[in-house]
Amino acid sequence: MIIEMHYHLDERMESIEHLLDQMEKFKIDKIALIAPMVDPFHVEGTAEKLSNFVRFLLTGFWHRLGLIAYESTVTKSGKFTILGKTYHIDQQPDNGIVEKAMKAHPDKFCTWFFINPAREDVIASLSTACQNPGWIGAKCHPFWHRYPVSMLDDAAAYCSEKGLPLLIHLGGKKENGDYQYLPERHPDLEIIYAHAGVPHYQKLWTYAKTKDNVFFDLSSPYLDEPLRVAAMKATGPSKCFYGTDGPFGYPGTDNKYDHGAILGEIYGFSISTNEKEQILGKNFAALAGIK
Repeated sequence: MIIEMHYHLDERMESIEHLLDQMEKFKIDKIALIAPMVDPFHVEGTAEKLSNFVRFLLTGFWHRLGLIAYESTVTKSGKFTILGKTYHIDQQPDNGIVEKAMKAHPDKFCTWFFINPAREDVIASLSTACQNPGWIGAKCHPFWHRYPVSMLDDAAAYCSEKGLPLLIHLGGKKENGDYQYLPERHPDLEIIYAHAGVPHYQKLWTYAKTKDNVFFDLSSPYLDEPLRVAAMKATGPSKCFYGTDGPFGYPGTDNKYDHGAILGEIYGFSISTNEKEQILGKNFAALAGIK
């Protein structure tokens, strides 16, 4: 079984029909959808080179400088920015978009429930969502939504009680990037740090070795192939999940999203077939209760 556990459904960039075609082409059994949260954008040309340079800073001696560059991609007014262009970030992503797709294709899609504790009563929202089948956990973005990780305390307690995983995209500051706060306070909560723990990478991987409840997805252009391999080796295949962060990055020959790009990298990992199967679906199926 192949499960893609981190994909933003945005038909302005990729239609459901194309998504389903790609699933059939690459034998992807199920995708965990996330509501869209930003205007469509493409990282290419000079922007791609800049992104690669920031990744280089974050994974080396100049990590602190990389954190500054990483944080600078969100403006004071709460917009995503790259090379002077700005893109609107939705402070309350529309979960109804992914719910509609899930109900139309329940055999193909499950869904994350996007929360923002700075804007809503997350317990009330999660309590309502979890009454419906198909919702597998909560997704949050303290980086782009600009709030401290500590504001997720109530949501973490709820998810821990209900046995739901929490998928988090961390920031680069002390408050929005505190990767120790939730694992220490909620040892029974299963936490997935998006994009191999960007922007903390190696420090977070080392920390995760001592925490049974901390996991990582290997999605997004925030990573390249060597960094995916490094994350997998540092944390072990049992802590890693296949995801893409599509439809951002990895354009195919038809200029649409290529769902085979990251899959191909994982197939090329120098690990056993069983370990590849763990990363590609078994780990996440067990965590999210997917049969």
